[in-house]
Amino acid sequence: MEIRTEKLWSVEAEAGVLGSMLITPECIGDILPLIDGKSFFKPCHQVIFDALVTLFVASVPIDAISLRTELKQLNQLEQIGGVEYIGQLMDSVPSAANSLYYAGVVKDRKRYRELIRVVEKIKAVPGEPLAVDEQIQQVQELALGLEPGGQEKEYYTLAQDAERIAAETKEQLSYIPTGLRNIDRVIGGFCPGELVIVAGRPSMGKSALALQFAISMAKAGLAVIYFTLEMSAKSLIQRALQQYEPAELSKLDVTIHERADTPEKQIAFIRAIKQRRQIDVVFIDYLQLMTTGRKSENRVQEISTISRKLKLASIQENVPVVALSQLNRQVENRDKHRPRLSDLRESGAIEQDADVVMLLSREDFYRKNEDPDAPQDGGAELIIAKNRRGATGLAELIFLDEKVTFFDKSSLKDIGY
Repeated sequence: MEIRTEKLWSVEAEAGVLGSMLITPECIGDILPLIDGKSFFKPCHQVIFDALVTLFVASVPIDAISLRTELKQLNQLEQIGGVEYIGQLMDSVPSAANSLYYAGVVKDRKRYRELIRVVEKIKAVPGEPLAVDEQIQQVQELALGLEPGGQEKEYYTLAQDAERIAAETKEQLSYIPTGLRNIDRVIGGFCPGELVIVAGRPSMGKSALALQFAISMAKAGLAVIYFTLEMSAKSLIQRALQQYEPAELSKLDVTIHERADTPEKQIAFIRAIKQRRQIDVVFIDYLQLMTTGRKSENRVQEISTISRKLKLASIQENVPVVALSQLNRQVENRDKHRPRLSDLRESGAIEQDADVVMLLSREDFYRKNEDPDAPQDGGAELIIAKNRRGATGLAELIFLDEKVTFFDKSSLKDIGY
């Protein structure tokens, strides 16, 4: 593969940035969000940029003399070419009018060098003494570490951006209804960029509730990806067929994937689908069955890594990521078996990373286990224990075993009960 050096670096653009910073220091504040010292190819340019930023942050007047003094204190003046080179930089541009253009060129060249570096690393992976699955995992992690774009805005001002963002928000679907009014009354629905955790002990109905959310959203015209790690795709479809006719389900845009057990596999699949069409919401069933693919990590670190990557995926792909999670056994030793945030299994990072945490509880389940003849009312609670954008609260539901479905408690009459 032949690589053109002009795509790897531009000494002229680097000099243009530094010259602009020297003759018009006011432009430094606009340049900083775009590049840093490591963006420069020439080592001496890295040193000069960092020195200028140090002066800028310290509110020291910037000119050739203050820069020379700073570089002398760092014992770097002769290494960068002395005062003569500082003069050359100042002469390299007539004004700072094009400083952001030069900074953009420097940023693009750095990103291209990073691309080449990752490609070389990927080429070396097949020669490493690892199993094929581990090699594939390494390649996915390396590739996903390269983000497209690169000119994203990093800061906003109310004066310039408030009206524009308000207009954009009105055009977008802010909330995705869950299909259960008692839940939506508390949280409004799911939002793009959020990590939502639905947690509960085994047999509480987490998978049933997630599938119910997914179908309800698909019926509203949204495109859904459902990663299932516990049940097979066939089993999920069979469960859906208990409630709907095949003709109804065939109209829904729900894609079920049953082998994506790492964040990288899931993100790669989401991006592959998004190249062809829109994706509106992602479900993962469930978090504790996921892995990072690295044997060396302990389980707490592994879950923390997974949780963080899922949160980042929700932001980068601009979709709600709804992940199911297990709760620990402390719930079963508690009066009324009511779960708490602290019951999230294996890692406090789940609570930290999540925007919304909902804890599913069915006292009926425990009552039936203790006394099979005890009366059952189907009562269920979804405790909204964390809601980063609003109030917490309680959604009262009814779970009907024969339908494997949740209903709003207030809608019993509507379903003939």
